[in-house]
Amino acid sequence: MDARALLTKVNDICLYVKDFQGSLRFYTEKFGFKVKRLQPDADHANYAEFAFHGTSVTMWDVKGVSEVLDPTCLGGEGHHFMIAVKVPAADDVDAIHTALVSRGVPCLSAPTVYPFGSKAAYYQDYEKNIWEVFAWMEGNGPGLL
Repeated sequence: MDARALLTKVNDICLYVKDFQGSLRFYTEKFGFKVKRLQPDADHANYAEFAFHGTSVTMWDVKGVSEVLDPTCLGGEGHHFMIAVKVPAADDVDAIHTALVSRGVPCLSAPTVYPFGSKAAYYQDYEKNIWEVFAWMEGNGPGLL
């Protein structure tokens, strides 16, 4: 068997953050995420895993990453991806929008129905990472193979 056949499940998406405590407060207080794990321990944490169903969302202080990887491989500033959370129905996008905005989460684009078949809203976290909350208007959306 080709070992690449084992690459079938994304375990987590890790955000590298500069202000670990500020980001931790943002995610727990504003998004309402529950912390599943703090490493190396709660008093000296530089890594957090949040409780999600399926793929985990984690964050790691960039200084901690630099202890494991050569900092030059981390690249420069910038955002090269977005985290998208699919919810069951279009009304859920509206409900989540109301909840996030009422807690002070910056909204980049309010819930909108797009021509490609989804309703989506976009937000920024504490360090300006982009989050999308979306639902397909019908079925699993267009283009599904």
